[in-house]
This record gives sequence, C-alpha cells and structure tokens, in this order.
Amino acid sequence: MIFFAQVIQFDNIQLNVRPHKVHEWALTTAEVAAGFGVSPEAIRSHKSRNADELIEGKHFVSVANCNAIGNQSDTWWTKKGVIRLGFFIKSEQAKRFRDWAEDLIVRVIDQQPAAPVLPSKKELAQWFLASEEENEKLRTELAQAQSALDAQAMKVQYVDTVLTADNCWTTTTIAKELGMSAIGLNKKLRAMGVQYYHEGHWVLTHRYQGKGYTDTRTTTYTDSKGVAKTHLTMVWTELGRAFLHKKFNANLNTDAPALPAPYQPQPIAEA
Repeated sequence: MIFFAQVIQFDNIQLNVRPHKVHEWALTTAEVAAGFGVSPEAIRSHKSRNADELIEGKHFVSVANCNAIGNQSDTWWTKKGVIRLGFFIKSEQAKRFRDWAEDLIVRVIDQQPAAPVLPSKKELAQWFLASEEENEKLRTELAQAQSALDAQAMKVQYVDTVLTADNCWTTTTIAKELGMSAIGLNKKLRAMGVQYYHEGHWVLTHRYQGKGYTDTRTTTYTDSKGVAKTHLTMVWTELGRAFLHKKFNANLNTDAPALPAPYQPQPIAEA
C-alpha cells in the first residue's frame, strides 16, 4: 500500500512521516532522535553498538542524499526500527515514543487512503479500443433491432389501416380483381366449402364464420308493383378480401397480403 507523506504530532514535536514502497513509512535519524528525546549522535551510536539487532533493510534503510558531498546517504528508520530502538533507550519519553510508534503511527498511517493509481497510456489506449469495439457492437445490434421494429411496424400499420378498415367489398368487385366473374367466384367458393346459398343470399360455412371475413348490408328497392322492399347481401371485409386473394394465390405474404388492384372499386355505401 502507498501512503501520502504527512506531518504527525507527538507531544510538542512534529514528525514528517515519509511514504516508503517497502516499509510503508519511515522517519529520519533526526526525527527519531527528537521523538526519543536524545541527540542524533545517540541514535547513530545505538545503531553502531547494536548492529546485530538493528538490521539494514528491516529496521532502517539507506537513502541517497542528493545534497550530500560524495557518496553520503541518509538513514531512514522503519516502523520496526523505531520500535526496536525504544528498547535500547531508557527514559520515560523513550517509552512513550515507542508506545506512540506502536499505537498511534501504525493506526493513523494505516487508515490513510492509498494514492490513486493512474492508468498508463497503453492501458488507456486498450480501454479506448475496447470501448469503441463495444460501441460498434451496440450500434450494430441497435440497427438490427430498428430494422426488425420497422418491419413489424409495417405489419402493424397494415392491420391498423387495412384489415381493421370499415370498407367492405362486393363479390363482383373482388371477382374482377381475381380475373373472373362473380358467378364463377361464388361457384368456386361453394365448391371449396367456403360458402353456401341460403334464403336468397350467400352465407359462410361454419368453418369460416366468426373470423371477420364478411358483413351484411341491407339495401332497399321498389318492386314492379311499387312496393318498397329490402334485400340482404353478404359483402367482404378487408380481412375477407385478403383471405380470398390468398385462397387463389398461394404465393401471397400471409402477414401483409399484397392485393393486386387492376380494378379499383368504390366501397359500398352504408345502407
């Protein structure tokens, strides 16, 4: 874990706790001496006399001093080194400083947040490429989804505007679209079991009833004697018109029948 350098108070002494990549943090000889209430020479003397117990790389480290003359270096004391020195220096302040090193420094330093690790240029480039690939994949999926929605919308529009329309068509009109006469179409539909003749007009067989294919229209007329009468006629809805075209042209799309229209009739007026 990497720590930020910070100043920590011990009694009336301010100690500059430095981060260290191996030992987490360290103090200079002068700061350790101030904490123990002794001179820096006393710390260096303990370091020399107790060389078998104060081990470089564990209790202290040598740090290059760019301001020094020659090859001189500074000694930085680690957390373990400060505590170990406390057993050699006998004084009330030394005892308190050792305890402070054990309890306060360790606790305060370990609670500090780690310095943020910034990504390298290579990592940023890789992240950017991965993001672009993911964005391209999403754009492709979105385009495919939009295409599917557009196709579905065409079918929905056909149902909304054509199959649910109120317009109805006579058998004569649809027969002309199919290239035959009304009599011929009626005969074919009867032979196919689609309709039969009943009480003066055509009606659908039971199999095709209730599907919305047809409607009835009542028309009025005056007979030869001048008597007003009514006549019931079966007419075909848009759904029924599509059904008939499918019956006579198996190649039509069942979702959105493309009806041929060489002949454009007018819808039957409401009776």
